[in-house]
Amino acid sequence: MTETSTRRLPRVRASELVGRGWLNTGGRDLTLADLRGKIVIIDFWTFCCVNCLHVLDELRELEEQHRDVLVIVGVHSPKFVHEADPVALAAAVDRYEVHHPVLDDPDLTTWSAYSARAWPTLVVVDPEGYIVAHMAGEGHKNNVAVLVRELVAEHEAKGTLHRGDGPYVPPPVTSTTLRFPAKALHLPGGTLLVADAGHHSLAELEADGETLVRRIGTGARGFVDGGPDEARFSEPNGSALRIAAGSAVPNGRLRCHSRLASAIHWPAASTSSPVARLNPAPSAPVRRHAMLTIR
Repeated sequence: MTETSTRRLPRVRASELVGRGWLNTGGRDLTLADLRGKIVIIDFWTFCCVNCLHVLDELRELEEQHRDVLVIVGVHSPKFVHEADPVALAAAVDRYEVHHPVLDDPDLTTWSAYSARAWPTLVVVDPEGYIVAHMAGEGHKNNVAVLVRELVAEHEAKGTLHRGDGPYVPPPVTSTTLRFPAKALHLPGGTLLVADAGHHSLAELEADGETLVRRIGTGARGFVDGGPDEARFSEPNGSALRIAAGSAVPNGRLRCHSRLASAIHWPAASTSSPVARLNPAPSAPVRRHAMLTIR
């Protein structure tokens, strides 16, 4: 159940951010004093929670639009024991492309200080360090966007809003052929097709499993149909030859790649019905040797 409270609360100071350590800050510990003058959204999440992953996607556009005045701070408060592993957390931050500071909160110290009771929970802090909203669940994108615009106008007028770069420091980039590969499929010609989730693309490899033949997709996250150099995927998680069946994935999207036409398209491009997408009609453009790709 989703709960929302965006009405202005009594002026309550935000609690300090306390945990085991920080990611995406270049090794620096952050304090609320460091964030004074910025609008701060604290996102309490855990990496095995699909609702939390949805909220990460909801926040991306907002984060990009207001990067000079808004700082999103992820507080990773694990629900299960294995989620408290710092190595697993670092891998999740990398895989899900979290482009903001993340506090590792394995003992739920900051979670408790903010009275969080559900994954995910969003807390909005104004540029003066006061809590102005507390939201549980997902689906708050529009409400948060409105609130951010209101806070920008209010605090710019008061002179308490400071524009400029935030504390996010991207980790070093490592170049690899595959990044978080999800599934490999043998193709009739002897090569392998790999759903390369971390690169948001499909990679065709030689039979040795290492030599790249070609890449399908631009590598940018998204849902765009077109040729191998135009199509976009979002963490493709599998593929199969000549099937018309669904699979449980975070956004339930299936894409079809025809090896004859060398193009990406919906199996049922004429309808937006999820059922039609998962069960394309006989007239849908699914050809021989078609590869149905999840997400």
